[in-house]
Parts: sequence; structure tokens; C-alpha cells
Amino acid sequence: MPVFDWTRTDLYKQTTDGSNALFFEKSQIEDIDPITLIDKISKDVDVTMPGWEPERLARLKETFRQYEGFTAEDLWQNLQYFLEQIIPVCESCDIKMGIHPDDPAFPIFGLPRIIINKENIGRFLNLVDSPYNGLSLCTGSLGSSNNDIPDIIDTYCSRIHFIHIRNVKRYENGDFIETSHRACDGSVDTVKVIETLHRHGYSGYVRPDHGRHIWGEEAWARPGYGLYDRALGIMYIWGVWDSLNH
Repeated sequence: MPVFDWTRTDLYKQTTDGSNALFFEKSQIEDIDPITLIDKISKDVDVTMPGWEPERLARLKETFRQYEGFTAEDLWQNLQYFLEQIIPVCESCDIKMGIHPDDPAFPIFGLPRIIINKENIGRFLNLVDSPYNGLSLCTGSLGSSNNDIPDIIDTYCSRIHFIHIRNVKRYENGDFIETSHRACDGSVDTVKVIETLHRHGYSGYVRPDHGRHIWGEEAWARPGYGLYDRALGIMYIWGVWDSLNH
């Protein structure tokens, strides 16, 4: 994800069940000039961004301008160079790498994003075709766009070293909001995701990722990382998994 990590327009969107959650309103991103946004961020000492330490925010405009004219193919070339250097070392040290998909899984602020769908994931894995070059598959990131995530798992399960299971509700206009982990609450069929992993005998790492703020925890929890909803998510995932063992 060049420059910007996961991106949302509202960190505390009120939901119908009384909780609040991370929300992405696509029209706000499409209509804003990124340099104007960066100027605002740079002047507001209370603003933070995911993946950015405060001292790095001062260089945000400089970093953004380094990508002027940068294309998706430029990203692919840089990524291939990076992988060709590190994967042989990973093989010798027995360390498996897992790339995280872009979130959201489409270009924003005029910047290309490439780990966004099944086709591009296949291209990525073939850049350096090694079991040590794999995925940190995130159902919420890929779920921000119309991806068939169980199909992606079916195709690339042997290369998934880590998986983040979370749910988002996606709207036709491109907006989406984080929801509970339950399949019925969002656009990601989390039950089918877990069933597909179980069918493949997946034994890698799984975590319940993101979640709503419930029971007033928005007063102290990091945006998107409510403790209670992720705890509920763990038990939901285990419940589905255990039901498949019978």
C-alpha cells in the first residue's frame, strides 16, 4: 500500500446496533485533493494514521510526491526486486513471508494498489515461486471489493501462512463498514471461509481482525481494534471450526 496504510473516512461510524465501527465513504476519497488532505494532517497534531509514527507524518507530503507518475507496473517491478533479494534468505532461515492485501482493495488518491484480487495474487506468488513467498490473507481487505474469498483460499491455501478473519458490509456505491464477524452481518461469508480452511486442513495462524467498538470501549480502544468484539470473533471462529469436527 503506497504511502497510505488501511484507509477509512470515519473511525467511529455509528451503527444501527448502537456500536460504532470503521467506515469508508468512497465519495469522500474521490472528491478530495490528496495534497490538501496531507496539509491538513500535517498541521493537526492530534491526527494519527495507521502505520505512521508521529515523526513520520512530517514527511508525508515528501513521501507522497515520490510516487508521482508511479504506475502499477512500477510497483510490480519493485516488488519483484524485493522478493528476489529476501526470499532466498527466508528459505535459508526458515522464515515464511506473507503479504497483506491492500485495504481497500482498489486504488485511492491516484496511487496504484496491486494486491487486490485473485488474478493479482497469482501474479504475486509467481514473481518468486517459493513456499516461503506467501500470503497474509485478510478477508476484510479483500472483502472491500467483490472478491470470491473462499475461491482464493481454494486456489492458494498452501501459500497462506497467516489469515485475518473479519467481516465488512459492502454497499453498491463503493462504501463499506466493519461489522461483527458473523456471516449474516456483512458481505463476507465468514462461515464459508472457515469451512474452506477446514476442508484444506489449514494449520497456519488465524486471528480475528478488526471489529466494532461495543460497550463504550471507543473511549479507550484503538480505532478498529475493539477488545470485546474481537473476543466474540474468536469464539465465533472456534464455534464454526468445532462444528466441522463432528
